[in-house]
Amino acid sequence: MYPFIFISIALHLVSFLCIVLLFLKQTKGAGREEIAASMEVYIEQLEEENDRLLNEVKSYVDKRENQLDTRLRVLEQARAPEVEEPMKPDIVQHPSAHNERNQKAVQLHQQGFSVADIARILNCGIGEVELIVNLHGRSEQR
Repeated sequence: MYPFIFISIALHLVSFLCIVLLFLKQTKGAGREEIAASMEVYIEQLEEENDRLLNEVKSYVDKRENQLDTRLRVLEQARAPEVEEPMKPDIVQHPSAHNERNQKAVQLHQQGFSVADIARILNCGIGEVELIVNLHGRSEQR
């Protein structure tokens, strides 16, 4: 009879152990379900936040594009009158006026004025006066 009692106690211990293990497994599974549910809620919140931010960025970009378009139109309108103005023809000196200035430069040089003084008097560049004087000097040597 003792062996039956021993076997009965052993079976009861094994069944209690199985009950405890199943309870722990079930509790652990419920924790996993809670974690999974909270993760799903968190993911939904992230998606909503991302959508909201995406809409804000799109509206900001659209606003800036509209501002740039407006500025571009204003600049084009401001620039348009400049293009429509007719080009003023360059003032072309009459050849006789140019020759008179050359003769005056040579005459002043022969009187002993420096190239810088001649340029200041005739209101032209020093290089231009030097060129006139040098060309006149070469033509006299021939």
